[in-house]
Amino acid sequence: MMIDVKTLLESADDDLEFAEDLLNLFSEQVLEEMDALADACKGDAAQVASIAHKLVGSAAACGFVGFSTELRSVELRCLQGMPNDIEQRIGHLKGLFEEGRVGMRTFLAGSES
Repeated sequence: MMIDVKTLLESADDDLEFAEDLLNLFSEQVLEEMDALADACKGDAAQVASIAHKLVGSAAACGFVGFSTELRSVELRCLQGMPNDIEQRIGHLKGLFEEGRVGMRTFLAGSES
């Protein structure tokens, strides 16, 4: 799992409740944008790149290292045209996001004890 809990906590000024709020806001944003990404991958490489670019910064700020790295890869690849494997890349992004979200939630739940 490629998450960096320290980054999330730093973004939240080491406030666990605020970290959870940030994680919730980020999750809402990603879920909305992933739907738009799935639609755009049907033929609009520039839109895919734009959406990926929009998510990269917030993913990095929330400690989603693997997700952020893959988003950057998708962005850069789509700036050159739509890759043949875009649906697999989007599926991989969804998996990385979900894995990160579960990892962060597990950490935050354990820290509240």
